[in-house]
Amino acid sequence: MKDNILKCEYNMDNGYVEVYFKDGNMLKLKCEEVESRLRLTEHSQSKIWKLLDENPIEYVSMALSGEMQKYCDIEDDMVKSSHDMLLQQYLDLGYNEATAEALIREFYRYDS
Repeated sequence: MKDNILKCEYNMDNGYVEVYFKDGNMLKLKCEEVESRLRLTEHSQSKIWKLLDENPIEYVSMALSGEMQKYCDIEDDMVKSSHDMLLQQYLDLGYNEATAEALIREFYRYDS
């Protein structure tokens, strides 16, 4: 799929990714509609937006191939695993669960 794409441009004014193919065709993907079909968390949503901003060809490729949900699930699984590990470490340090959760949220806020 990516081999056929000449370039992609995200137009934040209208929320579309404009895809230009090597054969001269052009496609507009409405990002809101693509993302509305996905099961997203705050983390996976931020990863999708970052991907759209930094690598729109990969965003389009995953959207057209149906791989975007798998990408989001993998991102969320990684966060879940690291969340559980961080939680246990904070609890071992003597923090109560509410404080540990707040520290983890703050960590992910800057890590994404």
